[in-house]
Amino acid sequence: MNQRIFVFEFITGGGLAGQPLPTSLAREGRLMRDALLRDAADIAGAELVTLHDARLEAALPESIAVAEADAFDTAFDAALAAADAVLVVAPETGDLLATLAARVEAGGRRLLGCDATSCRVAASKSRTARVLAEAGVAVLPHYSDADALPDILGAWAVKPDDGAGCDGLQRLVDRAAAARALRAAGPDHIAQPWLDGEARSMNLLCARGRAALLSVNRQVLEHRSERVRLAALAVGAVDATPQHAALAQRIAAALPGLLGPVGVDFIETADGPVVVEINPRMSTSACALRAATGLNLVAATLSAARDGSLPSTDAPRPHTLTLDAHEETV
Repeated sequence: MNQRIFVFEFITGGGLAGQPLPTSLAREGRLMRDALLRDAADIAGAELVTLHDARLEAALPESIAVAEADAFDTAFDAALAAADAVLVVAPETGDLLATLAARVEAGGRRLLGCDATSCRVAASKSRTARVLAEAGVAVLPHYSDADALPDILGAWAVKPDDGAGCDGLQRLVDRAAAARALRAAGPDHIAQPWLDGEARSMNLLCARGRAALLSVNRQVLEHRSERVRLAALAVGAVDATPQHAALAQRIAAALPGLLGPVGVDFIETADGPVVVEINPRMSTSACALRAATGLNLVAATLSAARDGSLPSTDAPRPHTLTLDAHEETV
């Protein structure tokens, strides 16, 4: 049966029309968009629709160009109305992902992704931590009151509560510096102790309460003074353990609205994994999953949405993604 799939990636799809478009964000956006379009194109009977920022090349001949900010909503709604199923990739920041998911749900189309409620929980590191802690998952503690930080020795992190990845992340030398940075950052920021351990992530394929663990990845962080950025991702470089698999299942059970590709950032400590945040969408590391595992991510998401089925994959072949450090705009 033919079906029309709307594949939308926010950065390349006109979400920043009328605003500066950093080349590093555009590059990562292209990686995700092109990986999804490639997978969707391999599905028998699939017809594809997408949008593109007019400053960028079109990924498909029939892609809808978005040149101005006030044209975005019209273009998105037109593509939504023409689609049977919709896959959305957007930052959680500022309620963007949840709002777009809610528009798909309100439009009566099949959402190939996490529902709006789960997106809103996962968008907030503090809300995510509370939900996961109640489910018995180890999470990083978080604090929003600069005058009430506990006396924990060592480095601290200050970051936006709804930030994506390393956006806005500061690494401070001690509690006092963290308190000053938290006051300067203003509301909607949190402070967390910087745990000893290796920065890692997991790629999951979720099916509303259940999850398949696709890969465990090593994150390469680059420190520049107090700023931290994600420099590279070694996808599938870490052997998945029963502890990782159990963590994936607990996360899916705690947030049963998760569907399709989901990323989990965590610290591998001497006592086991400690969750930092959940990305309720495709993340950059998932771009390497087809090469690493042979999995068609879009086809697997369709199956999960239709009947709750989850894929089984062999141990991934490691692939490294190097991320662009530059911030020029186009």
